[in-house]
Order: sequence, then structure tokens, then C-alpha cells
Amino acid sequence: MKHLILSLLFAGSCLAQKATSVYTSTALKDVKVLSSSELEKEPEIDHFEHLCKGTGGYELLHRSGDARSWTDVRFGETTSDLYQATMQAGRGLFVCKQNDVVEWRGTTKDGVFTPYAIIYRVIAQDPEDHTKSNSTLLVIALNKGNAKLLGARHGKNEDADAKALADTAAP
Repeated sequence: MKHLILSLLFAGSCLAQKATSVYTSTALKDVKVLSSSELEKEPEIDHFEHLCKGTGGYELLHRSGDARSWTDVRFGETTSDLYQATMQAGRGLFVCKQNDVVEWRGTTKDGVFTPYAIIYRVIAQDPEDHTKSNSTLLVIALNKGNAKLLGARHGKNEDADAKALADTAAP
């Protein structure tokens, strides 16, 4: 009987920690514009920096410059620079965030969502055929101020594969 009670308690705690998703936006209407070439009289290049709402103490910095865009992660006073990792994982030229959605993977306990990873889509020009583009889901482990690219997923099962990869970052 004692083992049965312990098993039920363990099963209950596992269910409480089931991975789930929360979504935020990087749409212009939902961000704070920190800088933008549109606000400058004679900018050298097109660029912007937007502060985007996150969850669990995280914020996102959606940045752009020279026909590329990427998302850096801020936790407290620490910002993780993901530019190089994003450009390398983007599968092409002129990598940029493709849409306004960021998926946050995490767990909910006692009504509080705690994220451990984000997933978002980038698009890049195919380096061999400039009339085509490659779309890729990037998976970032958050690590409380030390965010890093876990990997990229594309193809038929990209959504499920990206979630599975993100869930490897669960504590």
C-alpha cells in the first residue's frame, strides 16, 4: 500500500510538470521600439531593435541590421547574444525572423508558468537558388541568462521535432 501511495504521488507530480506552450508576439504593435532606422534622418543601413515581452522574467530583443534579423534573450541584467548562432543555423543567406510568433516551452506548477526554451521561425534565401527560401524553426534553451541555440528543425515533422528538442532543456 505504501508503494502505491508513493507511485500515485510521483505520477501526480509528473502530471503537474507536463511540458506546455505559451505564445508571445514580436509584432510592432506589441513591442517597445528601442531604435529604428525609420526614426533616423539619414541612416547608414536599415536596422531596428525592439524590446518584446516574454514570460517568467525573460524579455526578447528582436534586432535587425543589414537585411538580417535575430532574437536575443534577456534575463534580468544579462542578455545572451544569439546573432552568430542564428545566422549559422538559418540554412541560407539573409536570415530573418519569419513571423511575429514566439513559442515558449515550459511547465506550469500552481498556476505559474516557468519557461525553459523558446521556438521561433526564421527564413533565409537559398544560397544555391536565390529564387527560393528555406524556413527553419530555431530552438533556444533559456538557462536564466545564458541562453544558447539547441538546434534547428525543418521538414515534415519540424513542429513536433522542435518541441521535443526544446523539452530536453527542461530542468
